[in-house]
This record gives sequence, C-alpha cells and structure tokens, in this order.
Amino acid sequence: MERFFSRPRLIIGVVLGITFFFAVQLARVGIDNNNFRFIPKNDPARVTAEWIDGKFGSQVTILVAFEQKYGSVFERDFIERLSVWDERVSAIPLVEAVVSLVTTEYITGTGGAIVVEPLVSGDFSGTGPEIEALRARVRSWDLYDRMLVSDDDCATQAVITLDVRADEAGNPETLAAFREIRGATRELFDAAGTEFYITGLPVFSAVINEAVLQDLMVLVPLVVIVVLLILFFSFRRAFAVIVPMLTVLIATVWSVGAMPLFGIKMSILTTILPVILVAVGSAYGIHVVSHYIDEREKGGLPDAEEHRQLVFALVRRVGKPVFLAALTTFAGFISFCFTSVVPIREFGFFSSFGVLVAFAVSITFIPALFLVRGPVPLKRKRLLFNPVDTVGGEAAGGDAAGGDAAGGEAADPLSDAITTSFLGIVRGKRKVLFFTALLCSASAFLIPRIVVDNVLVEYFHADSNIARSDEFIRRQFGGSKTVSLVVESDEPGGVLDPSVLLAMDGLSDYLETRVKEVGKVTSFTHLLKRINQVYNAESGPSGESQSFGGDSVPVSAPDSDADLQGNPEGEPAFGFVSEEATSFGFGFVEADRSGFGSDDVELSGGAADAGTGAADAAASTPDADIGLGYYEIPADPAKYGQVDEAGLKRVIGNYMMLLSGDIGAFADDPLEPKAVRMNVQMRTTGQIDTDRVLASIRGYIADRFPKSVRVTVGGFALVEGALNNLVVQSQLVS
Repeated sequence: MERFFSRPRLIIGVVLGITFFFAVQLARVGIDNNNFRFIPKNDPARVTAEWIDGKFGSQVTILVAFEQKYGSVFERDFIERLSVWDERVSAIPLVEAVVSLVTTEYITGTGGAIVVEPLVSGDFSGTGPEIEALRARVRSWDLYDRMLVSDDDCATQAVITLDVRADEAGNPETLAAFREIRGATRELFDAAGTEFYITGLPVFSAVINEAVLQDLMVLVPLVVIVVLLILFFSFRRAFAVIVPMLTVLIATVWSVGAMPLFGIKMSILTTILPVILVAVGSAYGIHVVSHYIDEREKGGLPDAEEHRQLVFALVRRVGKPVFLAALTTFAGFISFCFTSVVPIREFGFFSSFGVLVAFAVSITFIPALFLVRGPVPLKRKRLLFNPVDTVGGEAAGGDAAGGDAAGGEAADPLSDAITTSFLGIVRGKRKVLFFTALLCSASAFLIPRIVVDNVLVEYFHADSNIARSDEFIRRQFGGSKTVSLVVESDEPGGVLDPSVLLAMDGLSDYLETRVKEVGKVTSFTHLLKRINQVYNAESGPSGESQSFGGDSVPVSAPDSDADLQGNPEGEPAFGFVSEEATSFGFGFVEADRSGFGSDDVELSGGAADAGTGAADAAASTPDADIGLGYYEIPADPAKYGQVDEAGLKRVIGNYMMLLSGDIGAFADDPLEPKAVRMNVQMRTTGQIDTDRVLASIRGYIADRFPKSVRVTVGGFALVEGALNNLVVQSQLVS
C-alpha cells in the first residue's frame, strides 16, 4: 500500500486526466426515448412490426389536428392557410407524405367516366353551395369519417408520414423534423383563431426528451445542494464537504461520459443516473472522510510521517467495510444487466460502473488528497446551537492548536435527537415486529392488485400540450394508437377471393360498431368498395337498372379486363398515381397537385353503358347517391352477371386494374396481391384497453376468416404490450 501511495500527486493527476477525457465525451451524449428501441431486436412483436413496415411502408406518423374555434374547417381562409401549411410541411426533410383535407383525392363517377380529382378544388371560394358540396363529398365515403373531418365540422386532421424506420423515431433527425413541423404550425395558425394539436410516436419521444433535459437541469443541482447541506450539517468543515462531493461527481462524469464510447444513448431511465450516483455514491467518500476526522480528533497535531501512517491505517481499516457497502449496491445495480429490456440493461451497466468508480476513487483519490494536503490542523467544529458544557457551564471548545479537546466530545443536540429516536425504536422490539408483520400482510394482499401498464400519455400532466393533443385526437378522430392486420395467401391474387374480402369487411364493421375502443378502421376493402360503387354509379340497390332522368340500362359485369377499362388494348386507363404512400393514407394521394386536375376514365360495362342523358343526369346527382346499394364487396354472382364466385373474383381483379396506381400502403402488388393490409386506430391509452381490442380482433379472425389465408396482427401497440411483459419479467429476474 505504501508503494501504491508513494506518489499521491500522480494518482490525483491520473484520476483528473481520466475525468477530463470523459468530460469531453459528455458533449456527444444523446437522448433517445423511443419505446420501440427498448425492445430486443429478436422480440416477436418487434420483428412483426418491422416486417409490416418493410412490406407496406413506414408506420411512423405525426398526427396534427386543427380546431376552428369560431367556424368550420370548410371556410376559404382556413382552406387556403391549410394549403400553405401542407406545402411547407411537405418540403421538410424526412416527410414522406401528408394526407389532409387539401391533399386527399376523391373518386366519383360522372359523364360515363370514373373521375379522380382533389377533394377540395383549386378554385374553392368558400361560398355556401361550395361548402355544402364539399361537406356532402366528405360524408359520402366512410373512409373519411373520423379521419379527415370531425362530426361537427369544426376540426380536421392531417397525417404526416415520415420516411424513417420505427426504431429511428427518436433520432435527432426525426425530432428535428418534428420541431420544424411544430414551428410551421405555430407560425401559420397561432394567430388565426385555430387551435392545433400534435401527437404521435416522434412527438412523444421529442416531448419526453425535452422534459428529461429540463428535469436534469433541476434535479442534478438540487441533489448536489441537498448532499452538500447534509455534509455541512454533519461535518461543518469545508474539506469534509468538498472531498466526498468531488469524488462522486468524478464517478458521475465517468459513467455518463462512457455511454457515447459504446454508442449508447440516454433514455428516461439512464437520465436519472447522475442523480442516483450523487445520492448513493457519496456514501463511500463520507465513510473515508468521517473516519479520517475521527482518527485526527483522537490526538493532537501529528507530524508528516505520523500523518502518512494515519492515512495508511485509515485505508486498511475502512477499505473492507466500504468495499462491502459498494459491493451490495453494485449487486443491486448489476441485477438489471440480466433483463432483455434495453434501457433497463443499459442503466444496469453504467450504474454498476459508476458504483465501482465511486468506490475506487474514494479509497485512492481521497487518501491521495489527504497525503498531499498533509497534517493541516483541524479547525474547531462549529455547533449548530452553541450548547453549554454540563460540568463547567462553558461552551465546548477545542485545544490551543485548533483541534477539539482530546478529553471528550462536544455535545450536539442534533446528534442526540437522532440517537434518541433510533434508541426508542430499538427498545420497542414488539411494536417493531407487529408493524412489520402488519405491513407484510398488507403487501401480500395488495401485490396481486398491482396494475401493470405503460401509459405514455400519463407521463405528463393532464393540462400539458401533449396530453391535451392526444385526448383531443382520441375524442374527435380515430386515435393515435394503431394495430395493423396483414392478410396473406400463398397464391398471387388469393386474397381477392370474395370470402376473404367479406371477412375483412365484416371485421372492419364489427370493430367500428361493436368495439368501443376502436376509433377508425382503414382497409384495402374500402378502396374496392368505392370503385365498385362508382363503377356501378347508375345502378339501383337491387342490381337492376336505375334511371337518373335518362334511359334505363341493364347492369352487366365486364367480360374482360379490356372491356372494364374501355380500352381495346387492355391498357389501364385509370389508376391512383402517387409517389408516396402512408399507413393512414387513402392510397391515392397524388404528389403533384398543380392545377388540381382530374383524371377521367371511361366506364365500360354496367353503368358505363348508359346513354348520354343518363350520364348527364348522374353528373348532377349528389355524390352520396351514386351507386346506391353497391358500396360493398361483390358477393352475389347474379347481381354482377356472374355464375359463381370465380366470376366475382374476376370482377374484383378487374377493379384492381382500376386501382393499379400506388396502393402500396394496402397491398403488396397492384394487380395480384398476396398480402393486403388493414389499419385499426384505437382510442385507448393503456395496454389493458388495447388488449381488449386485440382479443376482439383475434376472436373474430378465428371464427370468421377462411382457413385459406393467414392473418398477422402487428404494430406499435403490440410492441408496447411486449415492453410491459418484459418489464415484469425483468423485475422478477432482477
């Protein structure tokens, strides 16, 4: 030991040099509170979510709702402002697509043609008839319900899809994109009488990051002040206050500074590491300093050699108990390293490292400081209440050299009060045992009642912006939590079988009407039903001809793809051309909307065979009336001029050619998909409510879906559920 401490200045220099190195790394420490990355990469819920993302596109979205305080969202000023906002947001890096009232396309039939055009025309002036026509359009397709406009017309929602993976939702680039979106929204709508609400996975990550940084700015200084005050009231000597705090700050810098060296970002757990280490790690330095003071107070002022031997004896005496104290704390923290929950494991690694550093610095750095400082006289310990000596009536004092009297210790009312309190507890052994048994019994009764859940929105006060935004979108629209269902077949086009599509459509209707936690369902079947409705725009509900002021015509299904398209070469004359797709999107958001032009496709067969008079009359018919009775999945062969389900499948296949544009958010192939997708938005907050929805979905699938297809349920809601289970498992393991 004497050899180790023979060069104390070198020990101090090495410790400070390493501390400086880690302090430089602090600038590289990042924060990422994206729950998705908390799950191991091989977890089934995460694997499924990533597989769905890879097949159908990103599920990382930001939801922005706008509420008109004194009017409706159909007013011209609001529409114009929303158009400007859409252009600015679309230009932000990482923004893949924006689905809003002014970017959504509308499918209808007029003049013997299928028309896809902007829902809001470029020359919209906000007159009464125009507003009523726009309102009728929005209400004519249930895909828009609780997606675009609220029931009272006072709020609208925009869905922004980001071109990032789910595990990148908390990256600095993603959060920078969110802040740009928030900034543009504030600039355009804050002073316009419009309230806006923003939520989504990146939003939660950004807000938690901001809150954590703010908390650190408060908690770290606060815990330092508290520990300093405790040290001051305990020792009332400057070096006894500074030295323990200095060592624990060194341990904190080492622990946090080591994180970027291993590519680890701080999370909501590891951000409390500085506070934990200051509170826990200071104990080891206090032990060393306290014993040093006790040894010095036993005698007078030692010479240099006596002081050296005193320090060496001190290290031998306190080394073992301090080591055991550190070992028990280390064992507690290291237990977190055996969990599969990533942030808990990271917290375990670096907190354990911090404890070891605090111990090592306490038994090396502090003694080295004592050796360099030398046998400096101890100043008289100042008492809080200046008590009077019980014998002579004089205040307790020290010797002439500045040390305390060797013959005894000064009275300390604070210490006496603490001692008396604990002695009272020790003397009441039966009471202690009784209350311990009572608490254990109560715990055994109450532990099974613990609710295990992870409600992100409850991390914040109910009146915070993020909590208000999430509540508003849950109340007025579909909600911010999503589950994706992927229906797969082994054969190309196998999912187009009417029995499969009817099962999907039935599930959609069941969830929206019977499961209260579900706010909105968007599905591949919505697109097919709309095309079926528009294609049969002049047909009555019974499948017979219906007159809109012109000649009656029989309804017939096309015999070939070429007939359906009205194109003798069989080339698709209609599609949804898009450069982007979104998991919340409607599958036909065009990237270029200049001029608000429309694409017309000549109808062939069925309603398309009607005369000009019928077509003109149909054009003047309200959109809500088009194809009355045909907003459905074709299921009756006779109604569609077929003899069996194989014929219906051919009709549906022809509809796919009409949908041959970018429907990648709903199908893995535009013509003969092997997999199609349904998105379920939920108004739930916690996992318990979400699990009820999942149970309903799985029950319906087991009872109603054909055995010829496979249905995979995934999405971030399941990832959150997996995180809940892993947290419980990690607690048991720890």
